[in-house]
Amino acid sequence: MRTPTALHWLPLGLVVAFAVGCSSGDDTAAVGELSTTTTTTTEVQPTDADESSDSLPDDPDDTPAPELSGPAPGITDDSIKIGINYVDTEALLAVGLEFDLGDHRSVYQALIDDINDGGGIHGRLLDPIYAAINPTNNESADSVCLQLTEDEDVFLITGFFLLDTVLCPVDLHETAVVGGSISPERVAQAKAPWAAWLPDTDQPKAVVETLHAQGKLDGSVAVYAADSDQSDLDNHVLPTLEALGVDVVAIGVMDAPTDDTAAIDARVQLIAERFSAEGADTVVLVGASSATWPQYLSDDPSYRPQLLFLSSSAVNAFATTGTTTDTSILDGALSGGGYGPDQARFDEAEMQSCIATLTERGLDTPSPADFDADDQSNQPFQAALQACPDMALTVAALQAAGENLNYATLEAALDGLVVAIPGDPAPRTYGPASSGAGDGDPVAYLFEWDPARQTLVLAGN
Repeated sequence: MRTPTALHWLPLGLVVAFAVGCSSGDDTAAVGELSTTTTTTTEVQPTDADESSDSLPDDPDDTPAPELSGPAPGITDDSIKIGINYVDTEALLAVGLEFDLGDHRSVYQALIDDINDGGGIHGRLLDPIYAAINPTNNESADSVCLQLTEDEDVFLITGFFLLDTVLCPVDLHETAVVGGSISPERVAQAKAPWAAWLPDTDQPKAVVETLHAQGKLDGSVAVYAADSDQSDLDNHVLPTLEALGVDVVAIGVMDAPTDDTAAIDARVQLIAERFSAEGADTVVLVGASSATWPQYLSDDPSYRPQLLFLSSSAVNAFATTGTTTDTSILDGALSGGGYGPDQARFDEAEMQSCIATLTERGLDTPSPADFDADDQSNQPFQAALQACPDMALTVAALQAAGENLNYATLEAALDGLVVAIPGDPAPRTYGPASSGAGDGDPVAYLFEWDPARQTLVLAGN
């Protein structure tokens, strides 16, 4: 069993936005090195009669088909051991943060009980190993990773992952993952099958394409980003706009220090003045950090282009902050991203089917409409909004891998797998994470700002 080396995690900090999400220690082949083996059969020596001219030729159909082979930690004849990470809200209480995100463990267990009571996956029952993660320190994620991969030797891990913590299982310990946030940089390090339902980093490209298809980029377009989103700007947004033939008249990157509000204000104002001088009537805003545009221009009505946000979190960050008193700058704004908001995800048909299962199992799952949308600490529906898609994708992948379950058959099963993800009405078509389809290539939806409700709503609804 290998001894893991130390990880250099990204700083976790204090987490208040709980988005979803370590192989065994064997020195077995990584997914990229998996081979095929042929089932061995007993060879019967021919008799004299068999060697006569009347003997029949070998039937090619009798030759066993090659079976994909590879690591299969946590697999027995009658069980599949899976790890499930979830947010440790008790640990948050210890630092003064009182969050009700629902009972994740009970929700996962109810869904697993339903699967097992139905016969499991090809006759194997799911054997869950739960691990609570304290998102306010690095040591918790590291410890949980070691527990699930080295001590428990699970087949895959699903649930809560924060940023680069997913690399502990999928890279360092070569354990399959369902969940987390996929990026090209992380995929390049992955050594086991990986699929997720959160959109990967090429979603801005899909949002731009959707905006263009609906005629929202026909005017004179300027593009704004903070330097923290420069990668998305350079790798996805600008190449896509160029390929679509969009008239980009100006590009502005806000590169002031994040802790210098006066410098940010001056830089945003300067960029806006340049956009206005160039005649830009539409501004495409890249990434979550583009919340700085409405934040620093909300009290200046002299320039009001249509705002097209490529990340809904930028809009929500501006609209829900306690210092925002005037949201009129968002009038007419559009945003793109995954299906939502929470109420729309809750009401989606597959999600409602999952919630019905939870209800049958004795769990009450409240609707987001029952709670104040601005109160991030009181969202007990979040457990279902995470567990339902996690388990839907996990079960679909395990079923598609067949009875000969290992990392090679799992990787093969993910190539072309079509899954209805609870909370998204458009089915996903998956591929290997290295192909860019590890998130199933979700549809990019458009949302419009509703001044009356002070929130984003699905465009056209």
